[in-house]
Amino acid sequence: MQRLIPLMLGATFGVVSAVWAEPPTEQNPEQVQAVDYHYGMSLDIQKVIDITDNSDKVGVVPATITYLDSNGKLHKLNYLELGRFDSGD
Repeated sequence: MQRLIPLMLGATFGVVSAVWAEPPTEQNPEQVQAVDYHYGMSLDIQKVIDITDNSDKVGVVPATITYLDSNGKLHKLNYLELGRFDSGD
């Protein structure tokens, strides 16, 4: 029995440390400050959370992408895109 206690404690601490090693992904997007994109900016986009829907806009319009980087940190990026609205003419 004395041999099992160190093994059980080691397994328990191994699981706990694995949980602590996970990057936090539960961040509030409203609290993240958006930055403006500039040409040549290096982006680390691991997972897209949200993108502005400009399907009803015409011309060049502002948009924002909210994403997680490879470390699990939440980012917001402002950029310009071409609206996708087609009037059907």
